[in-house]
Order: sequence, then C-alpha cells, then structure tokens
Amino acid sequence: MKDSLRRFKAEIFQALAHPTRIAIVEALRNGELPAGRLIDQLELEQANASQHLSVLRAKKGRGKPQGGQPGV
Repeated sequence: MKDSLRRFKAEIFQALAHPTRIAIVEALRNGELPAGRLIDQLELEQANASQHLSVLRAKKGRGKPQGGQPGV
C-alpha cells in the first residue's frame, strides 16, 4: 500500500475520531441540513458544533489520494 493512501486513510480516521463528528456525518448522510437544525437535532452547543464542523470541512476538500484509489 502506498504511503499517500495510508496518509489519506489516517486523515479520514482522524476526522471521524470523535463521537460527535460521527453523529454529524450520520445526520448528513441523506443530504445537507441547516446548521441550526443540525444543532437542534443532535442537541449540541453552537460552539461545539462549529468546532466539529470545522474539522470535517477541513478534511472534506482533500479528495482521493494520488493514483485514483478510493480512500476508505
């Protein structure tokens, strides 16, 4: 396995390394939600939700590793 693929997978696992971020991903699996609705649905504090969404957004734009192989 190439190092670039391992790094890509590590970034994905890091993004999902908190139960709140997993809950956010699960809530969004059927499409986008307004932040307020997501916060209410998951019973989160706004600052906490913002912090976790920021981590997920930072990882989202990475795309596939070089070589075109799927990351996970």
